[in-house]
Amino acid sequence: METVAIVIPTLNEGRSIAKVIDGVPVDDLSQSGLKTAVYVIDGRSTDNTREIAIEKGATIILEERPGKGVAIQTAFKSINADYAIMVDGDDTYPIEMATEMTRLLKKYDVVIGSRLKGTIEPGAMTALNVVGNVLLSLLAWGLSGVHVSDVCTGFWAYRSDAIRRLELAAPGFEIEADMFAECVRNGLRIREIPITYRARKDRPKLASLRDGVRIGLFLCRRRLEQVSKNVGQTQLEKKPRLY
Repeated sequence: METVAIVIPTLNEGRSIAKVIDGVPVDDLSQSGLKTAVYVIDGRSTDNTREIAIEKGATIILEERPGKGVAIQTAFKSINADYAIMVDGDDTYPIEMATEMTRLLKKYDVVIGSRLKGTIEPGAMTALNVVGNVLLSLLAWGLSGVHVSDVCTGFWAYRSDAIRRLELAAPGFEIEADMFAECVRNGLRIREIPITYRARKDRPKLASLRDGVRIGLFLCRRRLEQVSKNVGQTQLEKKPRLY
């Protein structure tokens, strides 16, 4: 059987992690010929996140360093599966759509769950967050020439060969922008699907304005780095050979 890894980065998600793990459609995935493994990458939670995840059958990967991006990089280096689905541990994303995402991975390299193409439940995002996500997605489109409607979504699915091509560096909440930039750089085939985005049960960890600015600057920096690299490569190719 092929395998799918459900990758869940967590930090004090004791109130929601059980629902996320219970929502993984293990039976449906099995009927599709996939064996499922759930990995919780925990960043020093001080509540009962790890204990609950273990009770639910998840494998725990401890990450002492802070940051969601660091957790995702550790996960991608640690797991071995044909497909990987990254989902936040706060039960805001519909992990039950994992079967549909893996089906699409037969044709595409990456599948993204778009909140802005789907439904946002009342209280799930403020108006400022919606506007910020739209602007960041437009910025990503303008810088890369590749259009996605929700560059900051926390719901991504990958083929294993696509993961191996990613050179991720973002330590924190810029990780989604980093993943998008790497997908573009590698020419990966991206498919978006509309999802329903649910409201968190507790206070969001993302600081809307500060982290939004940080993500925007990260996108610009990555684009400048790529342009500089391309210019350097062109100049190297034009350099006359010495015989």
